[in-house]
Amino acid sequence: MNIAKYLIPYIIFSTLAFYFAKDGVEHSSPVFFMGIRYVIAGLPLLLFVRKMVINKDTVVLALLTSISSVLWGYGLVYVSPSESAVLSYSMPIFSLPIALLLIKEIPQKEEIVGLAVASLGLGIYSIPLMRGFQLEGAVLTLANAFFWASYTVYYRKMKDMDPMVVNTSQLLIGGLMILVVSPLFGTQIAFTVNEVGDLLFVSTFGGSVTFLLWNMMMKYEKVNKVTVASYSIPIFTTVLQSLTSYSLPSSYSVSGLTLMTLGIGVSRLKGGIGKVKPKKRLGQVHRPT
Repeated sequence: MNIAKYLIPYIIFSTLAFYFAKDGVEHSSPVFFMGIRYVIAGLPLLLFVRKMVINKDTVVLALLTSISSVLWGYGLVYVSPSESAVLSYSMPIFSLPIALLLIKEIPQKEEIVGLAVASLGLGIYSIPLMRGFQLEGAVLTLANAFFWASYTVYYRKMKDMDPMVVNTSQLLIGGLMILVVSPLFGTQIAFTVNEVGDLLFVSTFGGSVTFLLWNMMMKYEKVNKVTVASYSIPIFTTVLQSLTSYSLPSSYSVSGLTLMTLGIGVSRLKGGIGKVKPKKRLGQVHRPT
């Protein structure tokens, strides 16, 4: 299936989301900001689909997704949007071993070689970040990539479900999880015009819409085919930051990003992670009153 109709808007909205989210978490608690984001993103979907699936799979999916988003938000406090994008999209490096463990997909030789090249590129890119608060931001963002990879592969187990229902469930369950723990991390948020705009964008176009587009692509395509295609996002984010800051990326950034992109591309030479067999319809469906 041609996924261009999902991929193109996903790339545009995801690229811009790094900038809106960066501005948002600099003036609010990242945990509380992400919790509100999930609720705002999930409620319109709930009004549309009129049902949720609440079972072990959706709870695990929501937990992985919400942890990923909170780590992403905290990482953005310390690194730039382009650095966050590149480190976040190291996700395919983690997806191969996770897919092996979770859905028993054995990696091919090309995938192993590609993983090694991409890992080398990630190491080169990260060299300038290995100090101070940037190091903390890099570690948090890489942890976000690990949980994103986990959630992406886990979703493949649920591919026979309606993506809209899955999205509604993971966003609202995840939002509730985040808001429950948010008092432990702070609930401050600045309700200025800019902050509200940041929150609305990352909740809608950068939230429910991108989650839905991603899950739709996961439903119809192999994991690595989608992740390789979406790897243009850190490239566009880096270019956009160079244009807005009137500065060229460092040699570490260019060489590291090039190797990461090359490695992910090599891993896709023979198709990447295969599709899993559909399983029976999951659990019970709860229809809201």
